[in-house]
Amino acid sequence: MNKMDPMNYKLRRFEGCSKPKDYERLEKLGEGTFGEVHKGRKKSTHDLVAMKRILMHNEKEGFPITALREIKILKTLSHVNIIPLMDIIKLGDRKERKHGSIYMVTPYMDHDLSGLLENPKVNFSEAQIKCYMKQLLEGIGYLHQGYESCKFAY
Repeated sequence: MNKMDPMNYKLRRFEGCSKPKDYERLEKLGEGTFGEVHKGRKKSTHDLVAMKRILMHNEKEGFPITALREIKILKTLSHVNIIPLMDIIKLGDRKERKHGSIYMVTPYMDHDLSGLLENPKVNFSEAQIKCYMKQLLEGIGYLHQGYESCKFAY
């Protein structure tokens, strides 16, 4: 296991944002409705990270509430089957008074499950399916602990 393995990651309550110079942005990995993801490297440790740039569709309305919720929730979670939020980076230009970009930083993962599922060349064995389902259910169980109406046995 490397240092960036989510199993070794300790929840860090960060305050403020890191400086852009702390990270090197590498290639773009993908884009969705709410953001685009780049592979990156933390300069001090050389560890690979994923940097999700939050898209600001309408800057007049301020920071997107969906991103704010995601950050707030991820900061409070600490579970082996839930990727941790490691850091926040703000890129902005104070001279031009532009909002700039906000990046959420998580450990870099070589693959995501949805990408593997969509790949026709990847075939999972029954044992692999059971393992992934166990991990998914443990993560969901953690998210729903304390909500009596949402509990289930796995």
